[in-house]
Amino acid sequence: MTAEKKKFLWIGWDGADWEHISPLIEQGLLPNLEKFINEGVMGNLATLYPALSPMLWNSAATGKYPYKHGIHGFTEPDFKNGGSRPYSSYSRKCKALWNIFSQQGLKSNVINWWASHPAEPINGCVVSNLFQGVKLDGGQFKGADGIIHPKEKTDAYIVNKVFANELTSEQLCALAPLADKINQEEDSRLETLAKTFAECLTTHSVATEVMINEPWDFMAAYYTAIDHFSHAFMQYHPPRMENVSEEDFEIFKDVVTGCYRFSDMMLKRMLDLCDDNTTVLLCSDHGFQSGSQRPLGMPREPAGPAIWHRKYGIFVMKGPNIKKDELIHGASLIDIAPTILATMGMPIGEDMDGRPLLEIFEEPPEIEYIPSWEDVPGESGMHEGEPDMAPEEAEELLKQFIALGYIDDPGDDKEKQQRGADNEAKYNLARSLIFASKPADAVPIFEELCFREPWETRYIIQWVLACEQAGFSKQAIKILESAFDVENTKNIHVKIAWCKAKLALNADKDELLAMMTSVEGDATQSNQLNQIGKIYIKLRKWHDAERAFNKACEMHPEDSDALSGLCAAYFHTHRYNQSIEAGLDSVSLVHRQPRTHYLIGRSLGRLKDFEKSIVALETCLKFWPNFLPAHRCLGPIFALSGNATKSNFHRNRFKELRSAFKENAAPKADNRKYSVSDVPEFESELRREEIIDENRPRNVDNRRPSGKSFTLVSGLPRSGTSLMMQMLEAGGLNAKTDGEREADVDNPKGYFEWEAIKKVAKDHRIMGEEGLDQKVIKVISALLPKMPYMHEYKVIFMTRPLEEVVASQAKMIDRLDTEGAKLTDEELMKTLRKHRHEAMGWLHKNPRVEFLEVDYPSLIKNPAEHCKKIVEFLGAELLPSSDEMSKVIDASLYRNKSKGSTDAIADKPS
Repeated sequence: MTAEKKKFLWIGWDGADWEHISPLIEQGLLPNLEKFINEGVMGNLATLYPALSPMLWNSAATGKYPYKHGIHGFTEPDFKNGGSRPYSSYSRKCKALWNIFSQQGLKSNVINWWASHPAEPINGCVVSNLFQGVKLDGGQFKGADGIIHPKEKTDAYIVNKVFANELTSEQLCALAPLADKINQEEDSRLETLAKTFAECLTTHSVATEVMINEPWDFMAAYYTAIDHFSHAFMQYHPPRMENVSEEDFEIFKDVVTGCYRFSDMMLKRMLDLCDDNTTVLLCSDHGFQSGSQRPLGMPREPAGPAIWHRKYGIFVMKGPNIKKDELIHGASLIDIAPTILATMGMPIGEDMDGRPLLEIFEEPPEIEYIPSWEDVPGESGMHEGEPDMAPEEAEELLKQFIALGYIDDPGDDKEKQQRGADNEAKYNLARSLIFASKPADAVPIFEELCFREPWETRYIIQWVLACEQAGFSKQAIKILESAFDVENTKNIHVKIAWCKAKLALNADKDELLAMMTSVEGDATQSNQLNQIGKIYIKLRKWHDAERAFNKACEMHPEDSDALSGLCAAYFHTHRYNQSIEAGLDSVSLVHRQPRTHYLIGRSLGRLKDFEKSIVALETCLKFWPNFLPAHRCLGPIFALSGNATKSNFHRNRFKELRSAFKENAAPKADNRKYSVSDVPEFESELRREEIIDENRPRNVDNRRPSGKSFTLVSGLPRSGTSLMMQMLEAGGLNAKTDGEREADVDNPKGYFEWEAIKKVAKDHRIMGEEGLDQKVIKVISALLPKMPYMHEYKVIFMTRPLEEVVASQAKMIDRLDTEGAKLTDEELMKTLRKHRHEAMGWLHKNPRVEFLEVDYPSLIKNPAEHCKKIVEFLGAELLPSSDEMSKVIDASLYRNKSKGSTDAIADKPS
């Protein structure tokens, strides 16, 4: 199987949205994108659900839904090593386009794609999504193993990494002209802007260099800039949101527009590197709220920021045989891979879920199909087996996801990490199954999740929705009535789901109508109104349905669900022209709507336009081949059109399907409808909210200074922190400790630890305890960078020769009979030195921190000298009994001394 040599460039702009782009084009601010559009086709690109980028971009690259490709979010459980890890190139279970092209002898270059680390050994070049983690170490660029394929190209391309501290104030002011007004000692947003800009420049730098230096038939480059800038700064975009101050608005209102303008410049460079025979596709995986529908809050759940994602991304394509200056309709993200294969003259896998967008071509190519590319032999470059990602590499990606708000900080509890990652992966898989019209497959997954975490209301509601859609109506009602006070709950989705399930069981329609009328008055979201409208349709309340759908359209004029609902409401009230208009508007946004195509066909048939009616009804059957009503309509329509052969086919097909339905479908449906299984012991709604508060605390504005100052004692484990806590308490400064860790032979005078501080990264409210700022807290060095930025700190940082630290830790581990790091002493010292360097860097660079470095061996040798420095540092008012401090020092407890110098060498940040 060979393909004609053609070139294809695919540019991904995560989060790009016509809602934002169109006004900028009208203002002449995106000249290169405007020229690109005029030379090709453009349109909306419907996203998939859940709208999470790792899932979406892998669906786009494979042409398959997530339940087939295996990427179900940002992190997956690591059952081998414990904890969680980012999804990787090992996690994808089917071939992406570059794997397919490799097997066919085509060269592909892939830059920064989601879950592409470690780089796959394809026929071409891959720069993985961990390239952003490249660091400078001693003047040398260093990155994780596997960031670039071929490996021998690493030194050539790794130098394209751009660091935030390389950016000038003039460059940052291009995005935020008033950046000089930002008080960086109290505000980290300029740092966020610089990091995001540096990531953007890094991607573009390495992408263009690879594009120039490496041969390619296919190239894919993925840019995160628009999505990341939008998540950080869209709330400041005009018009000003009510929760944004005028000062913040003035400073940051131009950032997102600046990002689009810079993206337009990068687009020009990419296009300049293409010849006239190259087909170029620019698309986004979803849109981004930029107007009146921007959310004021964030759901307290992992991936909560996805609430900002709109259902339509962008699609622009130009090249040989592509139409010029044309608007296309009904494209979906799942159609990208089949369309690229068609453009490259290659067969499409029948197991792909998308369709080739043939309407974009001047002369549509002949489309060939094969059962599956997965069965085609040959070296594809796909990884097999368990992921091979070092813990520090995984940590880099996890930090990025945490910073963007896509995942919670997993903390140090490996078991909890693993369980959380497993839950989220299953939750996203089940939601994607519902979207892929497989609700019955999603039901047992949600059931498992609800038994695992019965306090997660989102699991409960999704379980109900899956049951209702799969036909388990009585089970849906049982879950709802066990978990909610349905009559009095404020959760509109619960009432809607209850009514839909009751409808399927032929409940009293007046009761349901009364509830829906009440719920409609409380509805504030278009998706709520759409669900209400659908219930009105089932209740045959056509005008009520029309009202609800029109309200939804007022909120979102491009809401395909609302337009589809209006199509149905108009059809049932015999307004066929309006039904056709609403239906066509709907399928132009989301093409895969068999019922809407069916209603359009029925309306056209009523208006005697049989030719177009046939097209609509056949489109319905393309997506739903066994949809009995469409066959029933096509039989007489083909007869009226004079096509007896097709008329007989559809008449006979209708009879076959009806007979099969009577024999099999009805009993099965009844069995499902009335079958029930056990449900968990659910807490009340209020208690579930409290548990969510405990597990996922509400966000706190971490930029504004709190006015509080805390005293901390920190250092590497076994560096003398417990001794310093004893000294301060003897001097009159109370220690915050819970006493859970008792004294032992390693620390005979106690550890002075407070277990709750380990959760500070996840719950900043811990520091809000009354009187805590009047005590001293022991904080392990690893936690220092996670301390809330809003507070000020005075830190006493204990240092000790690393060979002593390693020896002391080894003896303690041996005594406790536990398992430590599987490293040699030399490797452990190297790791500890790096960690101490990072902790000291935080102390030096954080403008809200003052610190005093205390060398443990020197403290033992000269206690009076150090006590004097400590009193000067903290103030005599906190240490009224400072004379008592040195008395707690017991030199006999200083064990594991190193040979030679007793002076620890403190790290200084570079």
